[in-house]
Amino acid sequence: MNDTEKAWQVEIDRRARVYDDIEAKGAWQGRMTAADYLGLLVLVVGLVVGFWVWGAS
Repeated sequence: MNDTEKAWQVEIDRRARVYDDIEAKGAWQGRMTAADYLGLLVLVVGLVVGFWVWGAS
């Protein structure tokens, strides 16, 4: 294993530890909740209906 491969293995191990720590804490920042998905659905339906009404005029 050359120096580059060793460096990448160290980096991969470090990233794995970070994700393990985040998962153990249950602190996934930016995780979408049911309210987020509902809001997204409302916005998408509003856009579709809005463009449909606008195109029908």
